[in-house]
Amino acid sequence: MNLIVKIFITFYLLPYIVNSQQIINQKQNGGPIEIYAEQGIEWHKNDNKYLAIGNAIAKSGKMSVKSDRIEAFYEEQDNSGMNIKLLKAHKEVVVTDENLKIVGGKLAEYNLKKDYFSIFGKKLILTSKDNKLESKEKMEYWREKGVAIATGKAKAKKGNEFEIKAEKLVWYLNENKGKIDVKKIFGFNSVSIFTNNEVAFSDKALYNKDSGICKLFGNVKLQKGDSFLTGDYAEVDLNKGISKLLPAPNLDKFNENRVRALIDKKQKFEE
Repeated sequence: MNLIVKIFITFYLLPYIVNSQQIINQKQNGGPIEIYAEQGIEWHKNDNKYLAIGNAIAKSGKMSVKSDRIEAFYEEQDNSGMNIKLLKAHKEVVVTDENLKIVGGKLAEYNLKKDYFSIFGKKLILTSKDNKLESKEKMEYWREKGVAIATGKAKAKKGNEFEIKAEKLVWYLNENKGKIDVKKIFGFNSVSIFTNNEVAFSDKALYNKDSGICKLFGNVKLQKGDSFLTGDYAEVDLNKGISKLLPAPNLDKFNENRVRALIDKKQKFEE
């Protein structure tokens, strides 16, 4: 019987177990937490934490966190058990969940009670099916809520269909038959949308996968070649390739119900 099999048997006899290769924590809301490390696991009793060193991996169900080092902070219970409440991963962080994957993290924190990740790095990339979300600053992922947020020159791409850039992008994810896909995208601040034949700019944007329509709010500019349209509100049908410049909705921030169609062969907008 090998070492790993012995560990799993011991887990059911004791509330927790620690050795140089593996920790198995008591059950959390999403199942037990398992932590592995190649170079060893340290138990820092005064700090209420474990430190896993060398190709460390923390797993719970279909979710896993990999990095060079993982700190697992726990809280003691009345029955002498321990529950891990926070994971911190350092260097070369990779997070996987179903068919979703986040790479490029230099530091990541996972709050087990909130089921929430915050990941920091200068080249963060989240991929799911043919969807890609990038950030040069911070990525947040709420597993239970199905929300991913990219902050800092964020970029979202759906295959060869379109690309959205903004200072902040919010993805609303949907799980279907074990696969995670994007159902809505919100863009905030300096939004730009690129399709095969058009570029659109606005202050804010909302994309709905079911309708295929992207709604643009505030300082809207639709550019095709050297020609452009400007207004306060637009709807771009990314499935049909039809763009509509419309009067702004009745919102306080968009109170000018006027659209303008301008053709200028000399002016172009910067990406």
